[in-house]
Amino acid sequence: MSKKRVFFICILLFLPSVLISLLVFIFDPFFHYHKPLPKYPYVLENERYQNDGIAKHFDYELLITGSSTSQVLLPSHASSLWGRNAIRTSFAGGSLKETGELVDTAITSNNNLKVVIRGLDLGRIVQDKDTLDYDDIPFYLYDKNPFNDYKYLYNKDVMLNIAGSLVKQIRRQSPDSFDDYENWNDTKTFGKDAILSGFERIDIIENKQIYTETDRAKTNDNLYENILKTASKNPDIDFIIFIPPVNVLYWDAALRSGSFEYTLDALDESFSRLLEAENIEIYAFDDCTEITCDFNNYIDTLHFSEEIGTYILDSIYSGKHRITKANKDEYLNRLHDIYTTYNYDSIFN
Repeated sequence: MSKKRVFFICILLFLPSVLISLLVFIFDPFFHYHKPLPKYPYVLENERYQNDGIAKHFDYELLITGSSTSQVLLPSHASSLWGRNAIRTSFAGGSLKETGELVDTAITSNNNLKVVIRGLDLGRIVQDKDTLDYDDIPFYLYDKNPFNDYKYLYNKDVMLNIAGSLVKQIRRQSPDSFDDYENWNDTKTFGKDAILSGFERIDIIENKQIYTETDRAKTNDNLYENILKTASKNPDIDFIIFIPPVNVLYWDAALRSGSFEYTLDALDESFSRLLEAENIEIYAFDDCTEITCDFNNYIDTLHFSEEIGTYILDSIYSGKHRITKANKDEYLNRLHDIYTTYNYDSIFN
């Protein structure tokens, strides 16, 4: 066989892979290489594969992030309130480290970022600062190593995403909106029956969990490494932390498991540390019994409706439910009084 024929065969064999990688690079559905193509109807469907690229390449001034409890906060509503272009890049099951790294990426990549609104779940406060609760994070999309990009360039799911976008293009549909991006509100069932179907009431445990100095140190490390350090380095950005309001049954479980006081102590420590930063505001809503005790607002003990998400944004913008050094103790005492005297048995009767 001649050398020319061998060369031609090699080209034919190699050409498909070149075309595939070129196709991925051009359309770039995970925004790994560049910002969105104009008027191209991108499909937003996978936060851990797309959030990093969104943070790096999209145009925005306000960022909403957090765990799945922040996925029902509407960027369009935030935009209308603050008068700034807003996006949401949340992570279901996201730890403080995961969301913190996303915020750092956004700040490094976007000089126009002015406001960060971020959820801080009660269950995420006392965690190791390096906790990552998700096993399959695609770090090859996050790093600057071009030699592992083959995992992106030759990826079945990436090609399917491109195919979905091309179908939208043929149908002349618009790109997916950030209001709908990973927003589960319209796919879930709300109400008491839905919550109780996934809730198992435990027997009362007499031994109470103690918030120790070890827990305090872990809390401080977690908050410093993943929130406070970034805030101190970026004094011109407003960092807004909100505590997602949990359903009343969350507190029933905390009381029966002996972790109620522990949770309040951890929250107290968080308030104290975060309020040391001049560019951090905190908002908390667990004293709003019209929210927490209305089962129609929840799908389980943690996740509230889009309507409550809108109320949170409205409250933050107007300064309502803000926690300060002057009122934090009053707020915590109010939580203690509400949830230690609530008639939980009436729920089950």
